[in-house]
Amino acid sequence: MDPDRILERDEEIDQYAAALRPVVEGSMPDNIMVYGNTAVTRYMIDMMHEACENSGNVLSTVFLNCNEMTAFKVVRTLVNEFRDKNKDEFPARGLSTRDALDALYEEIDNREGTCILVLDEIDHIENIDSLLYDLSRSHSTGNLEHATVGIIGISNDYTFRDILSSKTRGTFAEEELDFTPYTANELEAILRDRAEIAFNDGAITEAAINLCAAIAAQDSGNARQGLDILHAAGKEADKKNDEQVTEVHIRTGKRNVERGNIERRINSLTVQQQHILYTLALLEADGQTPARTKEIYSLYTSVCEQSGLAPLSTTRSVREHLDKLSMQGFADQILRNKGRDGGKYHVYECSMRADIVLEIDLRE
Repeated sequence: MDPDRILERDEEIDQYAAALRPVVEGSMPDNIMVYGNTAVTRYMIDMMHEACENSGNVLSTVFLNCNEMTAFKVVRTLVNEFRDKNKDEFPARGLSTRDALDALYEEIDNREGTCILVLDEIDHIENIDSLLYDLSRSHSTGNLEHATVGIIGISNDYTFRDILSSKTRGTFAEEELDFTPYTANELEAILRDRAEIAFNDGAITEAAINLCAAIAAQDSGNARQGLDILHAAGKEADKKNDEQVTEVHIRTGKRNVERGNIERRINSLTVQQQHILYTLALLEADGQTPARTKEIYSLYTSVCEQSGLAPLSTTRSVREHLDKLSMQGFADQILRNKGRDGGKYHVYECSMRADIVLEIDLRE
């Protein structure tokens, strides 16, 4: 059995294959908008490369996560992905998005054949409207003469198309594919299939598989989450020298996966942001949230003192970091309105599991 194959998505894969057929045939590629699953896109890209090799068609692809990227940064990254490693990278400063696009078209044209740009979290790109408009017209405007380009956008925002202008919607003219979350029954089938590959006979209980599927279905409907929990549960059973993976290991595995995800995200923060988030978690654990900035600042200075970090000197600086943490999904910002006498102000609370945040060591 192939562990990389996609289960419970036969209909969606057939739709994807039909949308990608022009690429395999060497024709002008269609633009595709995928709502939901990224794993299927990676699988289909691999299948498309194999088909193009068999048919003798030249195919180049770049898969780019666009979270919190500007249009310029997206294009610059694509240029450097396509550019020969012996050439200088496209500069990060001093040139415009138009300059970057011209460089991108030059690199793509040098490749010839078909180029597919896979833009994950496409809805997070600043100025996406003008970027899609330009890319969609690259062939008709003469920017590409020896190659064609197609765009696969991936998003979980079903209203993404609404933010595009009518002229961009007309030129992008994408094929829409909708990958709805897996159901618990579908996840059970997927996890059972993977368990047969990963575990010896009888090494995992049916109840453990069912619980793992139920957790993933209720949370995200994402097979990757279920597989990560299953893997973590197996490691937990090995660590304890238990003969079977049970529901107890699944619950522990779920927490270990959550902790790992939270720790990776926290490590992306600055030291000051980490201390402010830690402060929020302390208040959350003590039932004192949502909290105002001055309340957070008071405890934050004590947290900094204990860890040996010089605190920010003003509540305004802390509030600016709180706003950034809110934008990045680490904190929730709530507007309070106390009327004419009390005025309007923001309060904040931790949007992550406070107990896990408090377990993670702060950088100094």
